[in-house]
Amino acid sequence: MADTSNAAPVRDLEFAGEMAALCPETPIAVAVSGGADSMALLLLTSTWMKAGAQQSGLCALTVDHGLRDGSAAEAQQVADWCQSIGVTHRILHWHGAKPSSDIQAQARRARYSLMSDYCRQHGVRSLLLGHQYEDQAETFLLRLGRGSGVDGLAAMAPSLEWNGVRFLRPLLAYSRQRLQATLLALGQPWIEDPSNQNPRFARVRARGVLTVLEDAGISAARIVGTAHRMRRVRAALEQATAQLMKEAVQWDQAGFAELRLAALFIAPEEIGLRALARILTIVGGQEYPPRLLRLERLFAWLRQNPFTGGRTLSGCRIIPRKDRILIVREPAAIGPEITLSAGEAAVWDNRFFVRLIQYASVRESKVFTVQPVGVYGLSQMRGARPGNLPPRIVSQSVPGLWRGGKLLAAPLLGFTDPASVAAAAFEVRFSPRHALLPDNLCSK
Repeated sequence: MADTSNAAPVRDLEFAGEMAALCPETPIAVAVSGGADSMALLLLTSTWMKAGAQQSGLCALTVDHGLRDGSAAEAQQVADWCQSIGVTHRILHWHGAKPSSDIQAQARRARYSLMSDYCRQHGVRSLLLGHQYEDQAETFLLRLGRGSGVDGLAAMAPSLEWNGVRFLRPLLAYSRQRLQATLLALGQPWIEDPSNQNPRFARVRARGVLTVLEDAGISAARIVGTAHRMRRVRAALEQATAQLMKEAVQWDQAGFAELRLAALFIAPEEIGLRALARILTIVGGQEYPPRLLRLERLFAWLRQNPFTGGRTLSGCRIIPRKDRILIVREPAAIGPEITLSAGEAAVWDNRFFVRLIQYASVRESKVFTVQPVGVYGLSQMRGARPGNLPPRIVSQSVPGLWRGGKLLAAPLLGFTDPASVAAAAFEVRFSPRHALLPDNLCSK
């Protein structure tokens, strides 16, 4: 527990100001592990919503990673606390094999994926995260150690779009001491995670370095201030990148992009690299952009104005077309098939929202699969194919609704099997996890 003797609790009016700056949309979900930061966030948010007569639009989400004994009991403890203050609570479970290395990073990805999936399925657009002041300083140090540039040293953004959900961090201005003081003032206990003291984890080691730096006169306040200034620089770069993408990139609902090379190379190289990285990240359904060295090699190849051949990067194929290039999904890199029943929705290949609308004429027990149309699917379409189709490699890579070995629908190709009721109820929408245009607040 931090020393809270001189720390003032966070006032409701202060927190309301942070929320006003972030403009969350209701309903709202709060990520709650049971630790002091997330419990303070939950109580502050609950009070803020009650003040606006919106308590019914609040839900707390706890992920049970199953990584250590007692995690299920801790999740249930959070559920009990939520019940005591009248907040809806859900426990999400990370199933399957657990990693033996890079545990915290993989657990974080799983946690964000589970929570964003829940939010999308339940119409929740805003998910609040409990990162606070010291977390921001620790993130800066971790990224400095990895040799990050401007983007990484901007540390954590107050707002970012991830998997179609806005992740919001309203506590970045508040110290660990103030958040614990808030809980003490409210008489609310919290859970101490033993992994927060385990030097095996890089963030715990960064916390120790932060203490040493404080003694040397390099305070958390100065580190966070530097991160804030880096964020301003990044915002300017992102604005220029957004302008370039508006001028040079044409997106297609089938999930590919056309990029005009002349506009790319007129721009400063840093802006061109950023635009190229963003397109690759979106088309490839990636969580993070490609590594800079590989991106620079691709950029250098494009400068040669190639007319033939191609390259692959970040799950994409880059195909020259006269004065432009096509950036399309690499078929071999497409994610696994998913199953859908009537009334279900999901995200396929991290790029497309798919939904099988409820219909009465097909039994609930029927299960369909979503997988690429592929060469086999195109051959099944035969004469039913309309004339205005995307390039063949794109047509192969868009989602199709399958039953066994039969393609029932490929809405992005204008194909519907007239003999299938389910085909007419299959909805597809290009919905990448990152916005098509850069967001000045977006951070990864």
